[in-house]
Amino acid sequence: MLRVFTLPNSSYITGDVKYYRWWLTSSRMPIEQVMREYPVPVVWGMKVLAWASDSAQESYFIPLFAATMITVDAVMTMSLWHSGHRVGTVWWILFVMAMGPLMWFRFDMVPAVCIGLAVLWFHRHPGACGVAVAVGAAIKLWPALLILPMIGRSRLAVRRLVTFAVTGGGLALASLLLTGWTRTVSPLSWQSDRGLQVEAVPATIPMIRHALSHGAQYLVGMSPFNAYEISGPGVDTWVAVSSVLMMIAVAAAAMVGWLTWRRGGLGHRQAILAATVIIGALIVSNKTLSPQYFVWWGAPVAVMLDRLPGESDRPGRAPARLGPLTLMIAGALFVTAVLTQCIYPLSYGQIISPVPTSWGILLLTTRNAMSILTLGLCVWALVVSLRTGDGHPRSSSAISPLVKLRRVAETR
Repeated sequence: MLRVFTLPNSSYITGDVKYYRWWLTSSRMPIEQVMREYPVPVVWGMKVLAWASDSAQESYFIPLFAATMITVDAVMTMSLWHSGHRVGTVWWILFVMAMGPLMWFRFDMVPAVCIGLAVLWFHRHPGACGVAVAVGAAIKLWPALLILPMIGRSRLAVRRLVTFAVTGGGLALASLLLTGWTRTVSPLSWQSDRGLQVEAVPATIPMIRHALSHGAQYLVGMSPFNAYEISGPGVDTWVAVSSVLMMIAVAAAAMVGWLTWRRGGLGHRQAILAATVIIGALIVSNKTLSPQYFVWWGAPVAVMLDRLPGESDRPGRAPARLGPLTLMIAGALFVTAVLTQCIYPLSYGQIISPVPTSWGILLLTTRNAMSILTLGLCVWALVVSLRTGDGHPRSSSAISPLVKLRRVAETR
């Protein structure tokens, strides 16, 4: 990762971190006007880093930011290992390396690890699970949808929901009181006003046409939203398609929540699979897609790779059927991560140039196709898990004696 970072075409990876620092130190604006595209808790965290690194020194802020992300990554790695997820730990280390040094200079590692810890603590620490989801939502908003597969009527599910509501509500109230309503909801309006980003899955066809027309019909440039967007014939149609797909994704998340409540709750693996489906649907349908988004997907997949507490050992049940599917999901997402690093930063100039190269567009098209394939595998695995019914939550007080009696009988 360090070697990739030192390459000439990786020099702009730190651009976002410099952007954060500029807003915090050079803009001289009140917090109500600072980094309006991000939730207010993000600004609070950045201010702490700016204070700790001496805001006047850019050379201190960037390394401290990178060290913070590496530390968050290490928390996820050690938590997986400590919980007995050996395969997941190794896969997570390799996955982050496949994503590349970009992971050091984007704070998306924070909500990703929050979601990873949430699904890791699903049963063992339900209160902390709800807090982790709420913190992730305070950083990136979308993780709030991931509480839907975690609701239910059991005592553990209620604890998850209560801690999520208390933590999330407290952060939202603090943001509202300190910055006002307009600043609190500004990330939502910022997102809705954006155009079609070049890496988004719905932008694949316009980008292919852009390459075939040799730059004669389409224009790619930096927008006021600090992202490279494409404009030209048919782009508005694809923006509309993206909006429809996003509504479908949110509706699907709501349906998962309804199904979860109707069943009284989901099993551990079912909840993780539902989370991967929701995350994948949000990534694939979005009109904006930045390469660091894929780390969101990786954290729950790392937890899912190992056996989870309470799963049946009987042959033919869900874990046996889901084993190959889980490996396929992990493999497809890993390939997606490798392609993502090949795109950004290694070949990004070939994609955003006035006349994009065939190689750059091929990488982009293949990566987006792999994203769709990964989502399809996640949906397939969730359907298999729900149909088999394995892992369906039951009262721990009712399960434990039965398990003990069965083991005693088998021993005798």
